[in-house]
Amino acid sequence: MSNIRFFWQNLFDLAALTASSQDADFPAANLQNPLRTKVYKTAGATPGTANLVIDHLTAKPVTAIILANYDWAGAPGTLNLEFNAADAWGAPSATEALTWVATPDTYGNPNVIIKVFASKSYRYNRLNVVYSPGAVPTDWQLGRIFLGTCFEPINHYDFDGEESIVDPSFIGESVGGQQLVDEITKYRTKSFDFPAETLAQWLLFQQMFNSVGYSRDLFVAFDFDNYPNALTMYGKFTSLRQQDDFFKRIELAFKESR
Repeated sequence: MSNIRFFWQNLFDLAALTASSQDADFPAANLQNPLRTKVYKTAGATPGTANLVIDHLTAKPVTAIILANYDWAGAPGTLNLEFNAADAWGAPSATEALTWVATPDTYGNPNVIIKVFASKSYRYNRLNVVYSPGAVPTDWQLGRIFLGTCFEPINHYDFDGEESIVDPSFIGESVGGQQLVDEITKYRTKSFDFPAETLAQWLLFQQMFNSVGYSRDLFVAFDFDNYPNALTMYGKFTSLRQQDDFFKRIELAFKESR
């Protein structure tokens, strides 16, 4: 059995953002776009340092953060998520240190930085980054942030599902016989199933499905305990089926967004 978690209620998308450093063409507001390729970029006199203040307007419980589509080639000197009741950061009320993960990984998979922690409820959060890979700080980018809580089913899924790597690249041939290749970004798909043995569990699934459906992106950590980075995907559900047996078995298919 694999330890699965669904990250779908993203408080970050409803928050007001203030960035200490941003490129005018790639503002922090891009982080609230579901397309992870629509990135936020830093700029300025010391572009390697940037603080992103996240204002929830009221105190909101947060238990997880995910960062995706970043281009830090090495570990930032500072990579923290901070919490406070006011927009003042001399001494934050709480801090969660995040661990950098190389992306892509050794096998070419897009990785994420992900952390789950004890619930903290504050109006303000701040992503604090200092990145100086060389003698001079450099600009960096970030494509998507999740900030909120996650849903972990009581019963996890079996490994008898299917996972595929899809290459949608177009390969053709010219009149003269030369091969033509239009290379398109690869993506992963996964199908899996698990039981929701209680009505309370099924209602929680139903709440998620009714909110997300097939049109909204979410993060799914397919094996959070063992491989939280390599086996966490950002994408959409493509099918949902429920079997009415002695217990309710839920069958899902998931497609990674590019």
